[in-house]
Amino acid sequence: MVRPLIAGASEGVRAALSTFIPLALIVLIAWATAGSLSGEMSDALRGAFWVWLGAHHLTFSLALPPSGIPGALSFLPLGALVLPFIAFRGALNRLHRQFDSARALNARQRQSLIGLFFTYTLIMIIASLGSRSQDVQPRWWWAPVIVIALIVVAEFTLVVPSGAPSLLRDLTRISIIVIGGLLGIGSLVYSLSLAFHFSVVRNLHAVLDAGIIGGILLTVLAILTLPNMAISALSYLLGSGFALGSGTLISPGFYRLNEIPAFPLLGAIPSDTHPYLYLGATIGIGTGIFVMTILKRTSLSQMRFGYLLFPIILTVIIFLLTWLSNGTLLGGSLNTIGPSLWQFPVLFLLQLYAGMGIKVAYDKWGPK
Repeated sequence: MVRPLIAGASEGVRAALSTFIPLALIVLIAWATAGSLSGEMSDALRGAFWVWLGAHHLTFSLALPPSGIPGALSFLPLGALVLPFIAFRGALNRLHRQFDSARALNARQRQSLIGLFFTYTLIMIIASLGSRSQDVQPRWWWAPVIVIALIVVAEFTLVVPSGAPSLLRDLTRISIIVIGGLLGIGSLVYSLSLAFHFSVVRNLHAVLDAGIIGGILLTVLAILTLPNMAISALSYLLGSGFALGSGTLISPGFYRLNEIPAFPLLGAIPSDTHPYLYLGATIGIGTGIFVMTILKRTSLSQMRFGYLLFPIILTVIIFLLTWLSNGTLLGGSLNTIGPSLWQFPVLFLLQLYAGMGIKVAYDKWGPK
């Protein structure tokens, strides 16, 4: 029993170091080239831990200077989750090979997962408590939830391709195709908007005046934030829109925005209403037609309420992506950024069902 626990703990340390060291080097290089006379090495190390924790989507409570007004930082780059995901997937793959070549979990593998979970969680909690300051408090209690989620997702990607039932493999592939296709559409639309509003993006970049190293880091941050933008663009297309601060809403038929924060990627947001873009709802309806067509070729069609269940699964995925992609940026007027956590998923579900209903009606009464 001890050996699997030690192996899991070792992989936990290895996974943590493999993600922390590259991020710490980037932060230290940025600190060294910033030329600040007041900054200390301890501040750079604390910042490295904050960046590492933020890459895991661990949020922060803030006391905004100079008045100490409470705030929060939960709007974090969704793309940064790729780093810990790759680390966990590698760790789990090595544990599988060490204790059993089969993908099904056995007793030793479960013990190794326990070692991995507790070690990585403990490292995150120590990093959170050790790096906190008077102004920034990492929310360490989220660490166990984050580690469990990463282990489950990474394990799922290892088990499903080879050891899962055919129905689960089919549903996983369809889900990846549908969600990936929708995010691809959102990314394409956002990229077009970015090109049309390039002058605004350039002005926002000039306002920051980040310098060479800072510009490179800003570009990396922008790339990691692109998934957040793609999800907001998709919500905009489907009609629910997104917020960019308290009391704001940007959608095809409604535009209320106070100001644009100085982040270049936000320069791509529309500058007015575009009611004709409500036609984007056909994307959700078309997705429903596609899903209905594909599901008829799987064994899910033989399950009772199977056609009603799968859209709910897709909606749950959309909800989770929306939850991860939006949040609060420092607080104050930017306490709400991103699509609504309920309007976007509910509208998506209704459009899915509408498309599936159209497909059923066409198959029943359409031309043969």
